[in-house]
Amino acid sequence: MAAIISLTITGLPLPRAKILAVPPGACLAALIAAVPVTAEHGQPVVQAERARTPIAVDGRLDEEAWGRAPAYRGFRQRDPNEGEAATEPTELRLLYDEDALYVGVRLRDGEAGRIVRQLSRRDVVAEADSFSLFLDPHHDHLTGVEFQVSAAGVQRDSIIYDDNFEDDSWDAVWESAVAVDSGGWTVEMRIPFSQLRFPSAPRHTWGINARRIVQRKNEASWLALVPKNETGLASRMAHLAGIEGIAPGKHLELLPYASAREEYVAPARPGDPFNDGSRAFGSAGLDLKYGLATNMSLVAAFNPDFGQVEVDPAVVNLTANETFFEEKRPFFIEGAQVFSHFAHSGASEYPYFFYFEPQIFYSRRIGRTPQGLPAALYLDVPDATTILGATKLTGRTRGGWTVGALEAVTGTEYAHVSDGRSRGRIEVEPLTNYFVARTRRELGRRAAIGFLATAVDRRVRTPELESQLVERAYVGGIDGHVFIDSKRDWVVSGGIAGSNVSGSRAAVLRLQRGALRYYQRPDAPHVHVDPAATSLSGWSGSLSVNKNSGNVTVNAGVWGINPGFEPNDLGFATQADRGGAHGLVQFRRLTPDRWTRSRTVWFAKWWTFNYGRESQGDGVQSTANVQLLNYWRLILNLQRSWATLDDRLTRGGPTVVRPGIQSANLTVTTDSRRRFWVSANGILQKRDFGNWSRTLSAQLNFKPWAALTLSVTPSLLRMRSVAQYLTTVPDATATSTFGARYVFGNLGQTELSMPLRANLVLSPKLSLQVYTQALLSEGSYAAIEELAAPRTYDFPAYGTDVGTLAYDPAGSAYRIDPDGAGPAASFRLADPNFNFKSLRVNAVARWEFRPGSSLYVVWTQRRQDQAHPGDFGFGRDTAQLFRAPSDDVFLVKVAWWLGR
Repeated sequence: MAAIISLTITGLPLPRAKILAVPPGACLAALIAAVPVTAEHGQPVVQAERARTPIAVDGRLDEEAWGRAPAYRGFRQRDPNEGEAATEPTELRLLYDEDALYVGVRLRDGEAGRIVRQLSRRDVVAEADSFSLFLDPHHDHLTGVEFQVSAAGVQRDSIIYDDNFEDDSWDAVWESAVAVDSGGWTVEMRIPFSQLRFPSAPRHTWGINARRIVQRKNEASWLALVPKNETGLASRMAHLAGIEGIAPGKHLELLPYASAREEYVAPARPGDPFNDGSRAFGSAGLDLKYGLATNMSLVAAFNPDFGQVEVDPAVVNLTANETFFEEKRPFFIEGAQVFSHFAHSGASEYPYFFYFEPQIFYSRRIGRTPQGLPAALYLDVPDATTILGATKLTGRTRGGWTVGALEAVTGTEYAHVSDGRSRGRIEVEPLTNYFVARTRRELGRRAAIGFLATAVDRRVRTPELESQLVERAYVGGIDGHVFIDSKRDWVVSGGIAGSNVSGSRAAVLRLQRGALRYYQRPDAPHVHVDPAATSLSGWSGSLSVNKNSGNVTVNAGVWGINPGFEPNDLGFATQADRGGAHGLVQFRRLTPDRWTRSRTVWFAKWWTFNYGRESQGDGVQSTANVQLLNYWRLILNLQRSWATLDDRLTRGGPTVVRPGIQSANLTVTTDSRRRFWVSANGILQKRDFGNWSRTLSAQLNFKPWAALTLSVTPSLLRMRSVAQYLTTVPDATATSTFGARYVFGNLGQTELSMPLRANLVLSPKLSLQVYTQALLSEGSYAAIEELAAPRTYDFPAYGTDVGTLAYDPAGSAYRIDPDGAGPAASFRLADPNFNFKSLRVNAVARWEFRPGSSLYVVWTQRRQDQAHPGDFGFGRDTAQLFRAPSDDVFLVKVAWWLGR
């Protein structure tokens, strides 16, 4: 006779219990796995079983508990053939005990010898077969985590936020093991509950999903499939039930470190009293993580050391704006998404080439290069400001608010100076406190609101720094979004932020006249310089509407940045006094047809203005993106912008004409599953008045064997800029240009860059990463010119069109008389030609000798040379670069993880 079992899954929104007839002797676990139990939202329900005996994480799944756990199958493809059953069967099982969740997966493969087991660094598993488990422990349909393991045993973990987006800077401490046999491979994971955040409850329902990638087939199959033309990651998960009797609890993790560094740096000039060619340093510090409450965690760093972080590439920047470098320091990148303002807000990502969005929080301001500018015969200036301590609090409150707070203190920094006879020191960076606070709350399933505030307070004690730096800088903002349809297809999002900075008159005057706003522009009546001002205020905001799903998507928005908006003490912005609007429509088909696997094309129109209501940009742009059946990808971008005005080219002078642009950009990428694959790119740009540029670049990737990955990315730039700004010379006789001469050059530039990366991974715990960048950048000026009149693009050349020009080779400078025999005074201009050569090498060996604990051995080298300005010779310049004196730094660092 059959046994009658009432199957009820507690805590799930099932319409009713299911009554099942079970043959005698049948295994209940097998029955559960065989029946398609689903929640009301149509996704499957997954059951976790309690493990009664210890589980050894060895990749074998030979404990008795695994045999009792239900196996979940039915994975369906997202790529390449959406909706079809996975070509290789996958079985997922879940166990748990008081301390951890255990994941056991059998990944069958009919061609086990072709399983891709490419070794790589942690968090880089894109080029191997892999399995991912996604969890939403809060079950808020917005946040979660991903744990991924490759067939080579490499781990990757990431945070899910705003439903659709991931941040893999998060590094949890968890265990995994894999085993490969003739029938496929097996992965086993142990995920401690201490690494997850979830509310207290007698029983839990979490979100869960799983993905398998078969690299050789470019196949991605999911347990709970979300179609490619729809959005949602956390909100589209299945339900995980059966976990009872666990508590999140408080936990403490400590990561003390010690490091030793030896520097071999060539003195800038002979007799340097601060540098005899070598010096040694030692350092120690502590990182701390503490679970304060159910959903909150505190992270602190005392005297942090980031010596193992990859160096920034060398750049030649001829603009008035600083170069943006990505954050690479682990303390600041982990959980950075919590502090984002004007966040994705439920909207899909679009190319915001037309939006100069300021970044309210730019963590690289903390620990920046000292800002003081001392002058002396001999100088010893710190490379970075010392971070004395930093703390970060993140999590969710019981009321549903996501919160984040970060505070950091950097110490006073001094430059040691000498005239060759006596020594002294000059303060180059004051004691500074940085503070960031972010909070956000979902208002049901269709809206959210958030707030962000930053504060910088400096103890400025010297006249030099008082004239350069403001003492207080505060920014506050609000943002949010609302879905305007029940399907969460259309979303309106936006935000607004305000800033206020205060300090000495000289410091505020410097901001008014700086590159962000140029209040001194003589033909801009909507702004003016106030030399008596001791504060500056402004605002920034945007509003957009997006259609996220379907084969046709839409994005449109308006935005503005007030002239007085100043976020740069703890943020990043390159322009103020700007506003604009844009509209974009995208057509896409993400399922294969006769010729392609996917194809997308979008069209956009954009405008920008200044607050004087003068057009600063007017253009259209379109991109077509096609993946062929052989997995090659073709991307073509076309752009056309029309001539408008440019109030920045003269750097505080009168407005000129901005040339129109026509450009084409083509990228061809071969099949990235191959051992050798290439992505080649060419950009042709033609601008009005004889300006042009040509760029050729490629990325060549080679995997000679499973442990080694090589990547080289050469690029060649050739350009002609008819009007490259050089300097401004006050001259009362230059009445047509408001009492000053704006000097430009006709620049021809050749730049060759050759970054190379090599990753040697001997095991998932032992790796060597090498990064090198050689840069050759040469610029020669065919003419030295001046602006003839405002609101034109007329630049007569000295010595031919106007005035006289004479070169002094002894002084490497030009003597210029702007009007020949006229009344204008002559002036000198240093030779602007350049030939900058740089080589940077960074090698990092990392050994994770126990979970969470690592040993680093680092070598960094820099070479630089500037011989032969204005004359490019590849062979000569390359040889000169390798003969240039080198600066070498060697670092050994050990960090020991203490926790559970």
